[in-house]
Amino acid sequence: MVGKTKRWFWVGSRPEVQDALTATFGGGPTDACVADAAEGDLVVVDPTADSAALAGLPYGHAYSGVRELKRRRGVAVYVLVASDDEIGVQLSRFTLADGVLTWNAEKQELGTDELRIGATSQRRPSVDDLLARLQSEAGQHGQENSLQRLMRFEREDSLMTKLQDAETGLFDGHYATLKLDEEWKRSHRFHQPLSLLLLDLGFQGEISDIERRAGLAEAAGVFLNECRDIDVLARFSESVFLFLLPGTGAEGAEVLANRIVASLKERLQGQVVANPAGGLCTVPSAEIANRRSFLAVAEACLTKARDAGAGVVCSSWQ
Repeated sequence: MVGKTKRWFWVGSRPEVQDALTATFGGGPTDACVADAAEGDLVVVDPTADSAALAGLPYGHAYSGVRELKRRRGVAVYVLVASDDEIGVQLSRFTLADGVLTWNAEKQELGTDELRIGATSQRRPSVDDLLARLQSEAGQHGQENSLQRLMRFEREDSLMTKLQDAETGLFDGHYATLKLDEEWKRSHRFHQPLSLLLLDLGFQGEISDIERRAGLAEAAGVFLNECRDIDVLARFSESVFLFLLPGTGAEGAEVLANRIVASLKERLQGQVVANPAGGLCTVPSAEIANRRSFLAVAEACLTKARDAGAGVVCSSWQ
């Protein structure tokens, strides 16, 4: 049963949803900035909100902001999803939100089955928390060392590892697919540019497993240094990495892509022989009608770049 709450935050831009939330909570949202949310507060986040509404969140991005808020003790965070949006539900679970609120646009109805006001909020366990648990249980698992147990607890307590590439520490292809769907919808709804870069490291010749892993680690470091917090970066396949660049048009995406390729060639020189190649496309575009064609065009550009030779980035507008 839904009760009353003293202070709740609304991170969204749809007035009809805010009205429904106000009726549910028995009062309007606080005027305070969501960045000031503290123990006992409740936050509702709409990932499809416009950039002005999301600006108050940590990092200015819905799911990154939710993950950051969940690091705070006692802050309850709920994500608003469409009633038929299974991908949105999975992403919300991944961010360790306390639950989801569903919105039926056709019926203008808010679903609050998972809402628990006044219940203890689940804070994302930190490494310190996990180590404390290990120390308190010392001696109970004599055949398992602390590092092994820490890894086991982390797998049990967090969905992060299920969507993380073990060799690079970056997100994996499954997460990239989920985010591609989310960012495509946001770009289409708010008529904002979105760029997609597929980059193949292009390892050449016979290399050992140690050399391959070292090359992947160096590449991941380059990517993280070059990308913004709001960019989505994932290992899409064995040697291909996917970059989603929200709010970035053709010119900015091309500059970034060429900078990444140049940095890769410099960092990997002397370690492994790599001929990186990139495929780049940007929406809105007349030739891209949906998310599948968005990815297909980027893949076609990547194939063209591979055929052209080392260090080449091919774009859909060339």
